[in-house]
Amino acid sequence: MDENKYCNESQQIQKTTSGSNSKIKKFYIIFGMLLLLLIPIMLIGALVNNRENYQAKAVRNVQMAWAGNQVIQAPSLAVKVPNKKEYEFKNLQLDNYDVEIIANTEYRKKGMFKVPVYTANVTLKGDFKNNYGNIKNLEAVLAFSVSDSKGFITPPEIKFLSNDFKFVNSTKETKRLTENLQTIPFEIKYQLRGSESISVLLGGENNNIEIEGNWKNPEFIGNFLPGEKEVRDDGFEGEWSIPAIAVSLKTDTNVGVSFITPVDNYRMASRALKYSVLFLALTFLSFFIFEITSEKKKPIHQFQYLMMGASMLIFYLLLVSCSEIMPFWIAYTIAAVMTVSLIGMYTYNVITDKQDKRFAFLISLIMILLYIFFFLLLVLQDLSLLVGSLVLFIIMSIIMYVTRNVDWYNDND
Repeated sequence: MDENKYCNESQQIQKTTSGSNSKIKKFYIIFGMLLLLLIPIMLIGALVNNRENYQAKAVRNVQMAWAGNQVIQAPSLAVKVPNKKEYEFKNLQLDNYDVEIIANTEYRKKGMFKVPVYTANVTLKGDFKNNYGNIKNLEAVLAFSVSDSKGFITPPEIKFLSNDFKFVNSTKETKRLTENLQTIPFEIKYQLRGSESISVLLGGENNNIEIEGNWKNPEFIGNFLPGEKEVRDDGFEGEWSIPAIAVSLKTDTNVGVSFITPVDNYRMASRALKYSVLFLALTFLSFFIFEITSEKKKPIHQFQYLMMGASMLIFYLLLVSCSEIMPFWIAYTIAAVMTVSLIGMYTYNVITDKQDKRFAFLISLIMILLYIFFFLLLVLQDLSLLVGSLVLFIIMSIIMYVTRNVDWYNDND
């Protein structure tokens, strides 16, 4: 009897060990499938980077033909002072400096890509303070510039030591001072082309900047935020009033506006791709739980896991290609619906062999919820960590509840 008892116990141990190995081995196989799918994930990431570089090249080509980011330099006024046998220039202090910019933004197409560009009406006016002394009969040189002079549409107009505007074909205007002025007013007007952003370098004792335009998604950039701003569906306005004491003397201080694209499809696709492993893991986990809890015990082959994983990765190719010709959220919806439909039909026709409609519906519902969850993570950048943590806690709670009755040491659950 002792020998029979020993044999029964040995058989029970072997059975338990075998059962344990069966589930654990399947878990390792699924984990191996996930690692294998990292290869196409990296290839898709490289593809997204290539398309992004192709877009950047298109943007550079437009900028070369149109104009790039424009930085408007503060005008300067220098008087030509005799110094022995030569001359030297003494700069006068820019006192009041007022800038008004009205930017009209539009899209220019380069292939399939649209690049935001603008045409701006720029008005610079103010006055220089005579901090030198007697400047009568000296030559005065008024100079101004922008970062990309290719953007000038028409010759600038200048009102300087005169009551009338004058067209000039240079960024300098020289006149002789007929009297010893204490303040020298000026006004400069021109039309300027540019792309992506426009900003103003500060240089006056009192700087008053006003920028407005028809772009509805502006980003205010520079060293100071506007004191007053308004963003509407038909445009924006921003105003800055900055005294010289607030301006750093060590670095160039500027304020301006960037005309950003509301949704950068490649940036969003790259962020979505970062969640791909988690998405695959949660989906595979759903199938694994079905496998170990289903009454019919229909096993899912590792090649079937691999095919489902590959079809889920095609989602990212669909997302990138569709988002190049339509808004990102529409592209995301189309790619998600196609992927969920494929997985749902494959689950019903192959995995469950048309025997269990509930699981096919359930896995489709799970994938829909996951796609909604990951889309929220993409758009809620500031709250993505909080939302992600809460949802993952809920998912883990559901997994623990569903597998509460599973005997991990026995195949006959």
